[in-house]
Amino acid sequence: MGSSALRFWTLANFFTFLRFVLAPVVGAFLVTRSEWGVWAAGWTSGFAMITDFLDGYYARREGNVSDLGKIFDPLADAVFFLVVIVALGLAGYIPLWLAVPFLARELVQHVYLRPTAAKFGVVLAAVFWGKLKLVSQAVVLIGVCISEAISFRFPQFLPAGRWVNFTMFAVAAILSVGSIAPYFRAVAMARRA
Repeated sequence: MGSSALRFWTLANFFTFLRFVLAPVVGAFLVTRSEWGVWAAGWTSGFAMITDFLDGYYARREGNVSDLGKIFDPLADAVFFLVVIVALGLAGYIPLWLAVPFLARELVQHVYLRPTAAKFGVVLAAVFWGKLKLVSQAVVLIGVCISEAISFRFPQFLPAGRWVNFTMFAVAAILSVGSIAPYFRAVAMARRA
C-alpha cells in the first residue's frame, strides 16, 4: 500500500467510511418490515451516529483535519441518511415522497455548491445549521425505529405512531432544506472575492 493510501486510512477516515458501509445494512434491516429489523436498524443507526462524532474527534486529536475529510464526512452523512430514508419509505414506515426534500437538498449541496465553491478555492466545511440538520435526522431516524418497534408489539398505536413519524420527518425536512442557506451564502461570498 502506498504512502498516500496509508495517509488516507486514518482512524477518522475509517469511522467516516464505516457510515458508507452501514447505510445498506440499516436499509436491509428496515425492509424486512419486522420488529427485530427496526430494532436492529435503530441500534445500528445509533452506532453510525457515534462514528460521526468519533471521526471528527480523532481528526482533531490526531491533527488529521483535511479538505478531503471536510468533503468525505458530510457526503457519508448524506449517503447514510438518504439510503435509510428511502428504505423507510420502501418499507412503508413513511411516505416515500418525504425523501424528496432530503434528496434535493443533498444533491444541491454535493453536486452544485461544493464543486462551485471548490472552483473558487473554498472548501465548504460543516456549519452549525448543517450539524443541527444531522442531529435532527438522527433523532428522527431512531425515533421512527422506536415508534415502529412499539407498533409491532402494540398494533393499536400504529396510527398514532405513523402520525408522529410523519410529523418528525416534516420538521426534519424543513430543517434540512433551511440548513443549506449558509452554504449558498459561502458560495456567493466566494464568487465576490
